[in-house]
Amino acid sequence: PLWSRLYGLWNGEDGYYSHGYIVPFMSAYIVYRWWPRIKDIPVNPGYVAIPLLLGVMYAMYPANYSVIEGLLSVGLLAALMLSAWVIAGFRWMLVLTAPILYLGFALPLWTAVINNTTNPLQIISTKVAYYLLKMMGFYVYQADPTVVYMNSFQLNVDVPCSGLKLLLALTAFTVFFVLIARLKLAANLFMLAMIPVLAILINGLRIALIGVVGETQGRDAGLAFHDYSGYLTLIICFVVLFKIARILGWKD
Repeated sequence: PLWSRLYGLWNGEDGYYSHGYIVPFMSAYIVYRWWPRIKDIPVNPGYVAIPLLLGVMYAMYPANYSVIEGLLSVGLLAALMLSAWVIAGFRWMLVLTAPILYLGFALPLWTAVINNTTNPLQIISTKVAYYLLKMMGFYVYQADPTVVYMNSFQLNVDVPCSGLKLLLALTAFTVFFVLIARLKLAANLFMLAMIPVLAILINGLRIALIGVVGETQGRDAGLAFHDYSGYLTLIICFVVLFKIARILGWKD
């Protein structure tokens, strides 16, 4: 059931997992970048892990039968790690743990985060967009925490525009750079600390630009820009993180 639901998850209207398509490729790239350091680890199949693997698969039966997506996701990651142990050995499992767990960014593991974080981010993103539009010289008026009124266009910052889907994608991108850039601990901590700041600023900028397009080019143009600007912000996030990693010392 989990495999059959991934396509719908990655194409969901809310867009929380729209980055899911590229996560497996990013995980594979992490292994590729690490390969010169791990290729010489001896392969010693760990058959002792077979009972553990069978135990995980048996424990997943109720989740599979009831389609409990979060538990199925945990079971999938655990099964992949134990499979690496069985096939290549315990040391290989340890080395591949990070790339395997990275696949979790494409799995429905983030329901609690989504439910608890959406509304605060919605309000903060709206306020950032409000001040950005004001700095640009546009007339703006806010009588509701998630609505910005302009002369001829109205910005309704609904749940999909709260910035949470950008936060999830930005976290996945940041962890990717942390894993491949081999920066110092302080640099890695700085990049991780920048995640919420970048998510709020870039999402607020996106909302503000929707307002600019809607105010200057008309409502239909603003709605059209809204539909594809989400992918634009993902590209911006990736480029910004790439530049930050370079500034912090990533050479190759």
